[in-house]
Amino acid sequence: MTSRPRDPFVAIATSNGSSRKTGTRGRNTSGMPARKAAVPAAHEVKELRSEVQRLDEQFTALCAKWRAALPERDVLLAACTAAKQKALPDQRTLAIAQRSAREKHGAIQTETAHNDLQQMLLQQQLLFATLQSAVLRAPLHSSGQAMFEALHFDTHLGRDADEREKLLLAHNDRSLATLPSIVHRFAQMAIDRVMAAQDAHCTKPVMPLSQIDITGCKDCTLISSVFVSEIPHTSLEEVYAAVLAYFDGIPTSMKRHFNVNAKRVRLNSVDSPVVYRRSTFNGAGLPATVNNVVCSELTASHGMVHIDAITEDPLHPVNRSGPSQYGICGLTITPRKDPVTGRTVSITLRWVVVYHYNLLPDDPAIRNDLEIIRPILNGDLLTATVCGYIQEQHTRN
Repeated sequence: MTSRPRDPFVAIATSNGSSRKTGTRGRNTSGMPARKAAVPAAHEVKELRSEVQRLDEQFTALCAKWRAALPERDVLLAACTAAKQKALPDQRTLAIAQRSAREKHGAIQTETAHNDLQQMLLQQQLLFATLQSAVLRAPLHSSGQAMFEALHFDTHLGRDADEREKLLLAHNDRSLATLPSIVHRFAQMAIDRVMAAQDAHCTKPVMPLSQIDITGCKDCTLISSVFVSEIPHTSLEEVYAAVLAYFDGIPTSMKRHFNVNAKRVRLNSVDSPVVYRRSTFNGAGLPATVNNVVCSELTASHGMVHIDAITEDPLHPVNRSGPSQYGICGLTITPRKDPVTGRTVSITLRWVVVYHYNLLPDDPAIRNDLEIIRPILNGDLLTATVCGYIQEQHTRN
């Protein structure tokens, strides 16, 4: 009988296993205790082969099961296409998303550049105002100085009660008669300045317009602003009520937006047609105490508000030597009519304001305070309050 070829791995394992000799008492020829008898290598190889065969059979069965469960080729392709369409946007959606991302990125860059330019402009204005104060300790020509002189009537009050009331009434009469033209003049100057700086072919609208200027005087600094805007409303009466609500709500707004505590105390009779009151401001920015005269009127052609400061009052004196500031302003609202129909299409709001500081322009407190009151100067707070008031009234009705 022909002998079966011997597996070389088995031969090697068998020969290695037969070379070991152990004593009857568990000791090998060297006299050391014998280890536990090892599993024959041939048996290990046999088990490994069996494991390989079992794994191969499992793999074959899984392949058959996968092929049986796989759908038709057309169904599979359709499912893949549907999944791609669901996961990936179409070309139009993708283009819109890309354009939106580009516009958002551009808007962020524009806003950043605008803020940088605004800071550069502020620095230049402060530098220019400092130069104004330095040249012979007298101001150069500035619209801020002219605006302050036009809005500030410099009314001085005495001690006699009747005389004080007469002076306040005279102040009120002068305000009602002259303020609309004063506000219109400075607003038009600001518009003309913007128009002159624009290119002849520029179609960019002028309004809303906001201009902030800083003027260095001999012993003080003036921060002035002109704001002109169109209120999309046709009722002069409702816009006038909204404007009054803005001025009445200043203490609440100052606390909410600027963390400034504002208090008001009326200094004359509540029966008087002119309001004379003391306002104090404490908190963020420079502290201030100011005596104000408030004049207001609504006619068929316009509405107006004028707030001036009384700096000379022996009964209610204010500290004129401190760094505190005071603000004066004038505001008008006029209907803008359609030239064909004559109907009111919107209300034009014009506002000019000047803040007076007993500091020179290079004082850091000026810049810090300007950052606080900027939303007031540029008309943001005024516009938000007026439009919010009108919207609230319509919601109630």
